[in-house]
Amino acid sequence: MKLRKKQSGFSLVEAMVATVVSAIALLSLGVGQVKSLQYAASSLDYTLSLIQANNAVEQSWANLCDLQNGNIELADLDVAAQTNKYTVEFPNGFDIDDFEVLVSWNDERMTDNLANSAALQVKLPRVCS
Repeated sequence: MKLRKKQSGFSLVEAMVATVVSAIALLSLGVGQVKSLQYAASSLDYTLSLIQANNAVEQSWANLCDLQNGNIELADLDVAAQTNKYTVEFPNGFDIDDFEVLVSWNDERMTDNLANSAALQVKLPRVCS
């Protein structure tokens, strides 16, 4: 009687299971990478919006004496300008000593229903009489 050698290696079922598990793992990594890129882009938008808000404050700072004395209005400075992506506004009105700058943008890639905006609270000193 001949003895059969025991087969060594993987069966087709084991190879298929390993392929399915690997495919699921790779798809999960891909989804994680896409989400990571979306959040990185959102972080960039947030940073750029803060730069826009600081720009609006610095434009008002350059004309602070005229603004505080009422010689010019904020509308004359065109501080609340709208770029292609960012909208700069003063939601509570503009009081030269204490105001808020709100910069918002639209990002359709993000589906987390969070506000796409950044706010900057500004208090400027009285430097002119």
